[in-house]
Amino acid sequence: MKKLIAAAAALAAVSAFSVSAFADAYVTISDETGKIVVAMMPVGLTDNDDDGNITVNDVLISAHDEFYADGNGSAEESYATAESDYGPMITKLWGVENGGAYGYYINNVAGMSLNDPIKDNDHLYAFIYTDTQNYSDKYTYFDQPVSAYEGIAPDTKPSIELHLNAAAFDENWSPVTVPVEGAKITVNDEMTDFVTDSTGTVTVDLPSGKDGLYIISAVSDTETIVPPITLVKVVVDENAKDNDIEDNGAQEVAAPETGDVDAAADSSKGSPDTGIADAAAVAGIAVLAAGAFIISKNRK
Repeated sequence: MKKLIAAAAALAAVSAFSVSAFADAYVTISDETGKIVVAMMPVGLTDNDDDGNITVNDVLISAHDEFYADGNGSAEESYATAESDYGPMITKLWGVENGGAYGYYINNVAGMSLNDPIKDNDHLYAFIYTDTQNYSDKYTYFDQPVSAYEGIAPDTKPSIELHLNAAAFDENWSPVTVPVEGAKITVNDEMTDFVTDSTGTVTVDLPSGKDGLYIISAVSDTETIVPPITLVKVVVDENAKDNDIEDNGAQEVAAPETGDVDAAADSSKGSPDTGIADAAAVAGIAVLAAGAFIISKNRK
């Protein structure tokens, strides 16, 4: 029987401090087809709009400047906002103009304004509604955003238990979370046979004996969901044996230096183990798996 033992690891240290860019938030974006196009990429907290605050708007500007069109685009062509009666609103996201059907969540809580503050280590998820008529897209998220298996034996199959939740409202319009049943799990954009149960729980097996960086997400045949995301890093130790993995085998891994993160991202692009061609997604996995993840171990 396998058991996941997790411990929160320290996020990557910031080596330089300045007034304009002093830390990182993590950004995920899904497009109008419901595909994740940026997967938890670190983005510097820069006051792009010069209002004296670091906000959702600032982070989205930076994300589009850095990642749109594989890094060859810009926020000017792919992202736009306008003033409304309720404050600033998005009018273009990831190059798509659809009349304002966009959403964004900060640490799995619905954003109220583009002026919402963003701080170091926050996760901003921005998405384009796939249902622009009824706005039925339901924001979903896994309980474990990032995890890793370090030094596992070649014949050990990594297995992770996840719980898929959706943001919803109760009868008084107070925000609540509800489990997502019947969602089909994808790994690196490939469909698997794993499906969430009535409690939103699913156990996902990854290939044994294989180093890899994986994006776990989900789709549903019964409702329209914003694709959730979990990043998983697997590192196999050819000399390890099953009994090397102790019951409490969780351990923290030190955050890498900036150069090491860049090298990891470069070496991961196009890796056959990831199965992901998108550079932003691959780099996001490399950065988080290297310096900001939950360390996981298996027990037989």
